[in-house]
Amino acid sequence: MIPWLRRTPVGTKFLILFPGRTGSSWLVDGLCRHPRIRAEGEILVGRSSAEQRSELQRLYAGGRNRSAVGFKTKLKDVADLDLLRSCIADQDLVVILMRRRDLLRLAISRINARRLHAETGRWNVRGSDRRVGGADVTVEELVDALTRCRDDVRRLEDFVASSGVTPCEIEYADILAEPEGVFAKVQELLGVERRPLASSVVKNTRQDLAGAVGNIDALRRELASSEWSSVFEVDPISERRPSNEG
Repeated sequence: MIPWLRRTPVGTKFLILFPGRTGSSWLVDGLCRHPRIRAEGEILVGRSSAEQRSELQRLYAGGRNRSAVGFKTKLKDVADLDLLRSCIADQDLVVILMRRRDLLRLAISRINARRLHAETGRWNVRGSDRRVGGADVTVEELVDALTRCRDDVRRLEDFVASSGVTPCEIEYADILAEPEGVFAKVQELLGVERRPLASSVVKNTRQDLAGAVGNIDALRRELASSEWSSVFEVDPISERRPSNEG
C-alpha cells in the first residue's frame, strides 16, 4: 500500500475515466444531487505529480460523511500513471469507464466544444443554453480530431487493462436512450439507495450530422476512400456500425 494513502473502511471510492465528450459532466452533475455521493470534477488538471498525490489523499484518505466518494479525469491530465494505478489497487477504487463508440460524433463534439469555449468560456451547455454546431469543418480539422479521439480511446483502454480492473462501462448511447437507467445502474454500483436523479448538463451538439456540421456531405465524399470512411456508417442511436450481429 502506498504510505501516503491509508485505507478507510467506510463507503465506496470510485474513479470516472473518460476521453472527453462522453457524458462525464452529465454524470457527475447528476450524481452530485444524491445526498450520499460526493462526486468531484477534474481535480487533477494543471497540477504537478506531488499536487495530484495530495488531491488523491484529500479525497480518498480523509473521513467522509458520504457513502460514495470519487472524481473524474482524462488520462492526459494524470501526471503519474503509476501513481493512479497504485491508487486504484490500494484503495479498491470502483472504476467507471465512459465510452462513445461513434468516433465521428465524438470528434465533432470536440470540435464544437472548442468553439463553444471560445465563444462563452464554457465547455458544456446547460438548460436552455443555445447549442453549437452547423458551421463547416475542414477535412484537415476533422481528420486531426478523429485521430486524436482514436488515440485517446486506445490509450485509455490500455491503461484500464494494465490496471487489472474490470470497469463498469457507461455507453454514451445509453445516456441518450435511457438516462434514468444509467443513473440507476451507477447508484447500484456505488451501493447507495436509488433516487431519481437528473442533470442540468445537456448535449452541446445536435445529434443529426447535418445539423452538427454544415458540410457533412462534402466531408463524407472527401474521406470516402480513406481509413475514416467507415466512421460515417455508425448508427446515431446505437452508436454501432450496421451489421448482421444480434
